Amino acid sequence: MNKTLTYIFIAVTIFVSNTANAEKYKIDTKGAHAFIQFKIKHLGYSWLYGRFNKFEGSFNLDRENLENSTIALTIDTASVDSNHAERDKHLRSKDFLAVNDYPKASFSSTSLKLDDDNSGILTGDFTLH
Repeated sequence: MNKTLTYIFIAVTIFVSNTANAEKYKIDTKGAHAFIQFKIKHLGYSWLYGRFNKFEGSFNLDRENLENSTIALTIDTASVDSNHAERDKHLRSKDFLAVNDYPKASFSSTSLKLDDDNSGILTGDFTLH
């Protein structure tokens, strides 16, 4: 991978109803309740933001001990969208994502550490290429 793609941040925003009783949830990709976003250095002085438009996944919510909750995602790498068609074509090429050889990326959480203010850090295995 090109060094430009060294930093990829995945942001997944999930809205969960307080009244839900089930512990396993499918991520709502149709209702715009979730997204996968990234940012990379662009030309060494600015950030380029983009997203992946097609993905699926699920998460297990442990209401008694949130740190035991888990998430797993599969991402369609060809759905990369940086809001620029020619750049997206380049991102899909062998120079970056090589979507013909690696059509999927995945993320599977391994730990969740919460702070006192209920923010936290989700750690996991991200497979790209």
